Amino acid sequence: MNCLLSARNAFLLSLLMAFSLPVAARQKTKEITGLHIQPTNASLIGRGPDQAVASITFSPQIGLPQTITVKLEGSTDIRDIERATLYLSDRADRFDPRSLHTAIAMAKPSGNRLTFSTKFARKTNTHKITLWLCLDIAGTAREGNTVKTSFLSIDAMPVADAPTTEHTIVPMRTLVWMPGDDGSVSYRIPGIVTCADGTLVACADKRKNHSGDLPADIDVLVKRSSDGGKTWSEPITVAKGTPDYGYGDAAMAISGNTITMVMVGGNGLWHSNPRKMQEMFVCRSPDGGKTWTEPRNITAQVYRGKNWPGGFFASGRGLVTSDGTIVFVAAMRTSAEWGGPLENILVYSRDEGKTWLTSNALRNNGDESKVVELADGRLLVSSRNRDANPNPRSYALTADLGKTWTPLARWEDMTGTNCNGAIIRYSAKNSGAESRILLHTLPADKDRVNLTLFVSKDSGKTWPYRKTICKGESAYSSLTILPNGNIGILSEEDDQIAYDIWFTEVSLDWLLSEK
Repeated sequence: MNCLLSARNAFLLSLLMAFSLPVAARQKTKEITGLHIQPTNASLIGRGPDQAVASITFSPQIGLPQTITVKLEGSTDIRDIERATLYLSDRADRFDPRSLHTAIAMAKPSGNRLTFSTKFARKTNTHKITLWLCLDIAGTAREGNTVKTSFLSIDAMPVADAPTTEHTIVPMRTLVWMPGDDGSVSYRIPGIVTCADGTLVACADKRKNHSGDLPADIDVLVKRSSDGGKTWSEPITVAKGTPDYGYGDAAMAISGNTITMVMVGGNGLWHSNPRKMQEMFVCRSPDGGKTWTEPRNITAQVYRGKNWPGGFFASGRGLVTSDGTIVFVAAMRTSAEWGGPLENILVYSRDEGKTWLTSNALRNNGDESKVVELADGRLLVSSRNRDANPNPRSYALTADLGKTWTPLARWEDMTGTNCNGAIIRYSAKNSGAESRILLHTLPADKDRVNLTLFVSKDSGKTWPYRKTICKGESAYSSLTILPNGNIGILSEEDDQIAYDIWFTEVSLDWLLSEK
C-alpha cells in the first residue's frame, strides 16, 4: 500500500513540476506545437471594449504559459488598439461579450507587439485551456482601418503556423442573441426596424429545441435598444409557441412608433394542406415594441378565393408606403407537390392592418422576397431564386400594388446563393441623390458565407458598391437606417451548432469608399 501511495505521490509531484515550469523549458522542439488557434468567423470589429478576434486552446502537454506575445504587423494604425485582454473560457467556438469572464492578462501595444504576462488561478483546469484574445478599439478609430493579429510566441518559443486575423473597424458590433440564451438551442430569422423616437426593435425566432422551421416549438421575440444598439433589453415574447403549435418567420413594418408584425404558425409550409393550413397572423405594437396585441388570424383574408396549399411571409421586414399602405411579400405554394413551386405576391392593408388584400403574382418558382418603395412611388420586389447554384438576384416592379408587374429581370452585378436577403431605401426623401440610394444584403457565394452589403445609387438599376459584412458563415439579415444616418444590420453569423445574431453599424461613406 505504501508503495502504491509513493508511486501516486511521485506522479502527482511530476505533474505539479511540469505545470510550474515555463513552456519553453518543457519544449524540446524549436517551435510550439499542439495549439489550436481559431480566428473568429467575423470580418468586422466594432469600436469599444472586448472585441474578440481569436481563441487559442492548449493541449494538456503544454501547460500554463507565463508570457504570450501577439504581433500586430499589418494593422492600419496601432493607436486604434487601446488595450488587449486574454480571457479564460470554457468554450473555443464563440465568445459572449455580454458575460463575465476571467481575465488572465492585459497588455497595451508596444511597437507592433502585445506582450501578456499571465496570471492563472491555482485551480485552473489544465485538462484544456482556452483563451480569447479581445481588443479594446478606440472610439476615435477610423472606420475602414484594419487590425491584424497573430500569436507570435509563448514563453519566448515561436508559435508554429499561427494564422493571422484581419478585421475591419466599424462604429459598432454587438451580440443580440446566441445559442443557449434563455435555454434555447437556436435563434434564427432576424428583423429590425427604427422607430420615430430612435428606438431599435429587433425580432427573431426562439427555436427552442433545434434550428429547423415549423412545425416546431418556436416563440417570436423582440428586443429593444434605446441607445443605438449598444445595449439590448430582455426579450419580449410576441407569440408564445408550444410543442404542438409554434410561430415563426416574422416580418415587421414601421410607421412612427407603431409596428405591424406578420408571422405564420402551425404545421409548416410543406405539411400545410387545404384541410390543415399553415396559418397567417398579424399583431401590432403602438409603443415601439413594448407591448403587443395578441396575434390575429388573417389566413382567410390572404387565401380568399385561392387554392394555395400553403404559404408564408418573407421574414425580416416589410414597409409602410408614403400613402400609408402596409405591404409585405409572401411566397405561396401553387401545387400539392412537396418542395414544389412558390409564387410571390404582395399582401397589403390600406386600413392600418384591419383588413388584408393580395396582389397578382410577380413570378412563379420564387421564394422569400423583399419590397422597397422607390422615390417615384413604384414598388420594387427583390426575389430569392431557388436555384442551388450561385445566381443573379431577380426583381420586378409594380406601380399599382401588384395588379401588373414589369417582366422579371436579374441583377447581373448581384450574384449569390439562394438565401433570404434584405433591401431598404436609404432616404425617405422623394428627390435628390440620396432618394435613389438602395441597400441590399446577400451572401455573395455558392454557400451561406460572405454576407455582403451592396449599394445602388440609381434606384436599383446597378449595384457597383459592395462591402463584406461577414466573410465566414452567414445567412439571413435585415437592414434599418439609424437616427444618426448610419446603417444597422442584424445578421445570422457563425453557424457552429447554431447561429449567433449580431447587430452591426456601418456608415454610408464607408460603403461608398474604395477602402
